[in-house]
Amino acid sequence: MKINPLNKSALANLCASVEKPNYELSETSSAIIHFGAGNFHRAHQAVYCDTLLNKGESQWGITGVSLCSSTMRDNLASQDYLYTLAILGEETRYRVIGAIKNILVGPETPQAVIDKLAQSHTELVTTTITEKGYYLAEGAIDQSHPDIVNDINSLAIPVTVYGFIAAALIKRAKDSAAPLTVLCCDNMHAGGQRLKDGVKLILGLHSKETLPWVEKNVAFSSSMVDRVTPSTDQTLIDTVAQDTGVYDNAPVSAEPFTQWIIEDNFAGQKPPFDKAGALFVNDIAPFEKVKLRFLNAGHTILSALGYLAGDKYIHEALLRSPLAQFTEQALKLNVLPVTSVPSDVNGETYIDDVLQRFRNSHLPYGVLQVGTDSSQKIQQRLFPSIDDALSNESDCSYLAFALAAWVCFVQKASDSQQLNDPLALNFAQYIEQGANNDVYDFLNLAGASKYSLFTDNTFMASVNEYYHCINRVGAEQAVSDFLTD
Repeated sequence: MKINPLNKSALANLCASVEKPNYELSETSSAIIHFGAGNFHRAHQAVYCDTLLNKGESQWGITGVSLCSSTMRDNLASQDYLYTLAILGEETRYRVIGAIKNILVGPETPQAVIDKLAQSHTELVTTTITEKGYYLAEGAIDQSHPDIVNDINSLAIPVTVYGFIAAALIKRAKDSAAPLTVLCCDNMHAGGQRLKDGVKLILGLHSKETLPWVEKNVAFSSSMVDRVTPSTDQTLIDTVAQDTGVYDNAPVSAEPFTQWIIEDNFAGQKPPFDKAGALFVNDIAPFEKVKLRFLNAGHTILSALGYLAGDKYIHEALLRSPLAQFTEQALKLNVLPVTSVPSDVNGETYIDDVLQRFRNSHLPYGVLQVGTDSSQKIQQRLFPSIDDALSNESDCSYLAFALAAWVCFVQKASDSQQLNDPLALNFAQYIEQGANNDVYDFLNLAGASKYSLFTDNTFMASVNEYYHCINRVGAEQAVSDFLTD
């Protein structure tokens, strides 16, 4: 079978089972500018936009912006910015997405990015730039970081998302004065406020006179996003080509489940994302907490235990009955009692659904991929639940065991040179020095000293005991012993 490259002309030759845009690509426009057109954005937000375009809402196309690499632009430009979404469930479904109109590369054409942001037609700016893209240190913007310093000194060639938006707002306030909404689509608490703080910092140094206009005409909002989206490899590329009959340089895969909770705070026109399945709410904090404490925490627990048990993927870890039982009970017995969930969410059902999603073997999620940057993630995913449990004098033994497993994970992954973490060198130094208080030292490095759990002698003693147990008998046996005690 001859396999042609994916582009506009190839749409007619796609297999009948492949869903494709029902709109003319040339008749859509991009009222959305998105920073970070990577895999997650293309499997999540862009799909919501594509659904709107299919419903005749023709202005909600996307202009992507890359702040670093030109790779995605280079891969998609020859495809007329079309790409294939593979939805991996019991059966794989394919959908060609046409929502991205163009991708600009900030370091190559910074003024083009600024001009596009400043246009009155641009209604919404969105971001999926990961936590690193917000340049946070101790909860505030790191003004010593070279990228931030660059934008503090000059906006001639911005480097950060803050610099680009600030430069555009200066121009927009003078030219069009049209209102604008900036929406954080990274899962971080008060992401909209983070963006506002950064933009105001830069504006305060370059154009104080623009600040009053921004306060009146620009909304900075947050959202919560959820969809498991693995990295793209050659196997996916080859499978998509074989199944669809066209060759896609940059397909993306995702689970069937998708969720987008959006703070209902818009300065100008609001995209009708609710028509595509998103939910607008006044306060996203309760939904953020549910996801962090159940889905993200469950992922982190299984990542550590699975790696220690010798598994490569999360779904393999769940095939081990003790690990599956432990994770479910940790969430239901330790986390749920100290977590307020929104009235329209059933906590136990949510946990069951999360674990079922993790069992999807058609969408393998690596334990090391989940374990990336875990020293930062556990500060949101585990520590607050433990503090709440200690404060309420409720059981947190499962979470103590989970922290012990995390320390063992860090040590083993570091020894194997597989640890992908901003503190990897610090952990390696502790291991090389043969630290006497591994649990305390490692958790202190991961920020535990900011939480009351760190000074609770009884709790920390239990973590230390579980740590030695795991090292003595192995993770799976230690979990089994824990469950039968």
